[in-house]
Amino acid sequence: MNPNPLRARIKSLLLTGLPLFLIACSQPETASAYPPPPPTHSDKVVISKMVAMQEDTVQLNFLNNYTLFTEGWDTLAQPKFWKQIICLSPDSCIINVAKSRTPLQTTCYKNWCTNSELQKTQIKNQMRNLYCVADQEELYVTNGKKEFYEHRKTIPTISKAVDYFTEFGVDPWYAQTILLIESPGKTSAKSSVGANGPFQLMPSVARMYGLKITKYTDERSDLKRSAYAASRLISSICIPKVRSMLEGKGIAYKETDLWFRLMVLHAYHAGAGNLALAFNKLNPTEGGPQIIRGLWKTEAGGFKNESQNYSQIALAALLNFEDIIHREGDTIFMIQGDRAYSLYQRSQLTGEEGINAVNTALMNYERDFVDGIINFDYFMEKVQILRNELAILEGSPFKPQAIPNAYPANEQHFIALSKELLRKRKIEDAIKLLRYNVETYPGSAAAVDSLSRAYRIGGMSLSQKYMTKSTTK
Repeated sequence: MNPNPLRARIKSLLLTGLPLFLIACSQPETASAYPPPPPTHSDKVVISKMVAMQEDTVQLNFLNNYTLFTEGWDTLAQPKFWKQIICLSPDSCIINVAKSRTPLQTTCYKNWCTNSELQKTQIKNQMRNLYCVADQEELYVTNGKKEFYEHRKTIPTISKAVDYFTEFGVDPWYAQTILLIESPGKTSAKSSVGANGPFQLMPSVARMYGLKITKYTDERSDLKRSAYAASRLISSICIPKVRSMLEGKGIAYKETDLWFRLMVLHAYHAGAGNLALAFNKLNPTEGGPQIIRGLWKTEAGGFKNESQNYSQIALAALLNFEDIIHREGDTIFMIQGDRAYSLYQRSQLTGEEGINAVNTALMNYERDFVDGIINFDYFMEKVQILRNELAILEGSPFKPQAIPNAYPANEQHFIALSKELLRKRKIEDAIKLLRYNVETYPGSAAAVDSLSRAYRIGGMSLSQKYMTKSTTK
């Protein structure tokens, strides 16, 4: 008898010759390298945290989401799936059952995209057989969204928006949640349909509430002005429409119930009219979380897959944010590299353990840099300090020739990092990093070629200069 039938089954699939890629480019990551503590069930409405930033440490307020755990929203398959997606790099994807969002396999997204439509269908059929999924069940392939959901970067913005909504007399829960899902960490982000700013307001909505949008000015990018318009939209249209739907069917509710708030979010995203179509098709007879779970499976009018996903993603984003703000006790460290370096300094580790601790700090500074939490100069300042630490730990103190080999090991490391920056349209930072890479590895054609491509993406004239250099090496 085969001791591992699943492995044997996978091997048999690979032998068919179909490109079934079973290894992801990267695995889902949590908000930091440290495991989160068990969720607390305090019923405090507001949580105050000390937030350590680059220049200062300040006390900020956030809304408590303990009902995520007391009501069991964190155990549902859909929010758990989307939390994985939020923490997964875009170079990987998850093959999943569409209706239940049950993950089947994490795989390389680029490799998946190279398949023909016929091959994709065949692979999905193999997945159904392998995981005993019914033939009629549709399978989706969803790639990671980690580069979009920059939740740690939203921390100062969310605290301000919570205060603004409170000032405007509107439930600040909506401010915190919308900022986590619409354009997290970005004050100005225009969508393909024309929505803009942290609350992703359409021009007509923004103008309706007095925001100025001209060729030269767009107040949707201003946090307080956009918070004002979003709060008015929620309080004057979304909440009243949800009340009307529920009261029309004799359903009792409290406006602080999480399921009620999620219905309001659906009205904010899909429009109250589309939500009403889905709600009437669902035709519930009592209130509660089952209404939200029912909407996840209901299509009507313009309320389709993206609308169904909206509250699932909201729950996942809230769960991820809970991990971030509770992970480090009473203090939130915006710069994870600083926290890791501080832990290393206090530990006084040496040898292999010390080297691992310094490398952990370097990797955290990389994430901080790519996420836009620290700038290039701060990143390189910390890199230089930690490279010296590595040289000392490896037994080569104060020998400059040993330092470049300590970090990065070769030119490919910063090239890979620059690709992440370019994907996030952080072209200036990518160019600075690649110029430093060329200075560190002047004989590398790959380093020069990468810099040339970065200049070209940025539309800069130095591209040809560096292209010429790369072809002569």
